[in-house]
Amino acid sequence: MSPNDYSGSRVALCEDGKYRWTYPLDMLKNPSILFVLLKIFGILLSIPLLIALISAAANNDWQKIWDGFIKIWLIVMVVFFVIILISYLIVVWMNGGKYVVNFTMDEKRLIHEQVPVQYERARKVGLLAALVGIFAKRPSAAGTGALAASRNTSVSVFDKVRRVKPRRGQNLIKVNQSLERNQVYVPDEDFDFVLDFIRKHCPNAK
Repeated sequence: MSPNDYSGSRVALCEDGKYRWTYPLDMLKNPSILFVLLKIFGILLSIPLLIALISAAANNDWQKIWDGFIKIWLIVMVVFFVIILISYLIVVWMNGGKYVVNFTMDEKRLIHEQVPVQYERARKVGLLAALVGIFAKRPSAAGTGALAASRNTSVSVFDKVRRVKPRRGQNLIKVNQSLERNQVYVPDEDFDFVLDFIRKHCPNAK
């Protein structure tokens, strides 16, 4: 089968020796992408809290930290989570409820690539998030938005993969390198095959 001719949902071996498949993720029934976004923003927004708690422990001034910082931090967290949720629902609506991604896998690596039409839509939302972050004087939000606007591909080099975590109920295999997190979506019928293939070709993964 010619690589240029295949765009099916089942995993297929093409003439060039690479496996390919297309996965249409239902973004409402399977909100794994939303969870990743919430996790990223949660970590970014928790860094100032950690610094404040260390300062409070050093100065034994918990009341001042609570009154002057933690209350504001909690409000900011809630506001950002609401913004992320609304932004996610907008993207779901723009994409007709589906996140469509093409996967290419061979002996050395696995490529996760968002289809071009959806990437252009996501890029606009990412740029908007970056601008909102700039005007709100939130560098972390601006940086995350800019990153989302600049990328439509994730590549996992099997020799560099450190962890493989299957989530069968979400049709998801997390393939993680030190600085790269790849979300691999696979149909039920091919889940075991893809998982076994990845594990066999990732000698350093847990």
